[in-house]
Amino acid sequence: MQMRFILFVMATLLTNCVNTDNICPHKTITQGVFGEILDASGALEPNVQVDIYGILNGAQDALIASAQTTRGGYQFNMNPSTYIVCAKNVCTQVAVPSGLVELSAVDASSGLLWDAAVSVPPAQTIGPCTFGN
Repeated sequence: MQMRFILFVMATLLTNCVNTDNICPHKTITQGVFGEILDASGALEPNVQVDIYGILNGAQDALIASAQTTRGGYQFNMNPSTYIVCAKNVCTQVAVPSGLVELSAVDASSGLLWDAAVSVPPAQTIGPCTFGN
């Protein structure tokens, strides 16, 4: 009984030593869209709803997926096609080739501004997550 208590205390101490800020909250993707939403000061904005929609006859179609930004930004595992990505009621169109596309935005005082999408970017880091080669 005493040995179990000692093991429990040791396990608790070891668990509390892990810094989860250094662990990427996403599984690695090699196909799709990823990015981040930054505030006006350049800090990563958590808990921003990002939605991705299909396109039918040139217009926004059904919602395909939604994600909340985390300390690793957001990501969608998507097949090659053209999609509409929206956050904070501001949308932009993105073409996904074979590989990854980085699509980020800045939430400035005038509203959300999407950056130009970068197809198959070099390896880059968002928080603790690495995307690309």
